Amino acid sequence: MGIPFFITRDLPQALGHRLVILYPSVDSHTFTQSQADKLTAFVRQGGFIFAQDVFWGGLQSLFGFRSFTPLRTRHHLTFSETEDPITKYLNRPEERETQLGSDHLPEIIWSNGYVPDAHAEVLAHFDDGSAALLTNSVGKGKVYLLGLSLLDVVLRNQDNRDYEAQRHYVNAFEPGADVWLLILRAWYEAYGQDWVRLAAIPGGQRSALLLSHDVDWENSFAPGFDFARVEKANQASSTFFIQTKYVDDANSKAFFFAPNLDIIRQLKAGGSTVGSHSIIHSRGFNKFELGSGHETYPSYQPRGFGFDTAGGATIFGEVRVSKELLDGEIPGQDTIFFRAGHLRVPVSLPEVLERSGYQFDSSFTADDVLSNFPFALPRDLGFEEDSEIYEFPVTIEDEESPGFAKRVPQALRVILANAENGAVSVVLIHSNESILKAAAEQDLLRQLPPDIIRTDMVTFAKFWRARDRIQWSLTPTSVPTEALLQVESDEPVIGLTFEFQRPIATVTGGATLFPDSRHLVLPELAPGQNVSLHVDYQH
Repeated sequence: MGIPFFITRDLPQALGHRLVILYPSVDSHTFTQSQADKLTAFVRQGGFIFAQDVFWGGLQSLFGFRSFTPLRTRHHLTFSETEDPITKYLNRPEERETQLGSDHLPEIIWSNGYVPDAHAEVLAHFDDGSAALLTNSVGKGKVYLLGLSLLDVVLRNQDNRDYEAQRHYVNAFEPGADVWLLILRAWYEAYGQDWVRLAAIPGGQRSALLLSHDVDWENSFAPGFDFARVEKANQASSTFFIQTKYVDDANSKAFFFAPNLDIIRQLKAGGSTVGSHSIIHSRGFNKFELGSGHETYPSYQPRGFGFDTAGGATIFGEVRVSKELLDGEIPGQDTIFFRAGHLRVPVSLPEVLERSGYQFDSSFTADDVLSNFPFALPRDLGFEEDSEIYEFPVTIEDEESPGFAKRVPQALRVILANAENGAVSVVLIHSNESILKAAAEQDLLRQLPPDIIRTDMVTFAKFWRARDRIQWSLTPTSVPTEALLQVESDEPVIGLTFEFQRPIATVTGGATLFPDSRHLVLPELAPGQNVSLHVDYQH
């Protein structure tokens, strides 16, 4: 969401700011009564708190609840009809009601259903009628209380360790994790003073459509030219994920050789980018042995015995050797993007990708992880530590019945829903045929609004990585209508965009001010470059 924050265990330091998030929970050991009194005074004087899982009776009055009941049997959450500002981005049915876990599972994540007091407003209910999200106004300030853990409704979903909370697998709008990010964004925008945030899309645009093709069959190479022509004609580009199959097995013959290699080289020379799609493209990839990390061509000799079984195959081998082959056969190629065959993901994949020289992955679907924003893949798909790998989950694919050519209107609806939230949409089209699919892709591209970027996955992923790693600050000056925006990037980046609450009159430093006077696009930054921009607000 591009919201600035810092983490502290020092309560006085936290209360020196207008907005405070209490995380991960509050029980009788979290605060003393004196500290609780300070929290209450903070809110009365105009502070704003967002908290989750408050259990302590000493804060019942502040947060507006009488009691709570922890359960693992609540499966759905529905937002109330309310004008509270933190729900302003939740305007679609898929956002107004979310699924916490499959109805077929008797127990899922823990939730805490609250009984509100007479002063609190309930913003969302669980399916048993208890309050899931409530708010309470105290003096000049306001508090919000969520009866769920953000770890469970965001990170657990992104890890794909949820309790089958998705309502679809692919090709639908599924914002189950994103609603909580949007709520936090709306909370920040509603109560922050002179707020500013780093936008998710470059160049002041609304969204991005990331195009990709999986090349995993001997006859899938030549049709790539047709897709590339369509994309070039529509000011777009795409990433081709190549299966580097150099062995014959029970599933198919080898095809990573001329003339297919010449086709890949021509696609790359024409402006397309290239990623890895493994070697044997096995449905059993998520169950392969890890391997040594020393696998190399030609000694690595994996073979599929069937769609789900293989011999001589390892996770390291599929990841490492496919990169070795692509980098060796394509001039100027550095393979940094991976997509697993059949989107089967082993828990060790993030670390294997890191150790093999990758930066990005696209092996989950957005519906399955309930998120349409890129995110850092945790190591071991766990809860302790992020890896260096960024995940770009697949939004739209072409194989689900009745096929992509007959689903363009549906795909466009999903893309526009994501665009409303400033999220991206990833499209996967297999290049096994181009007569119907390339025409459908052209139809989709021609209907896209002009404020949705259409680009390849590698280009956008590099932007996202640089955006995620920049250091920035906005400092008021002695003049009330002026501020200093300082930005430093370790990596080259084009199109960084900041959104301001206050309208801007002028800005220095080569930045571009949009006509709405609230979006500022920075000039291109070189690695290690530090820029300072003087912002003059409208009076």
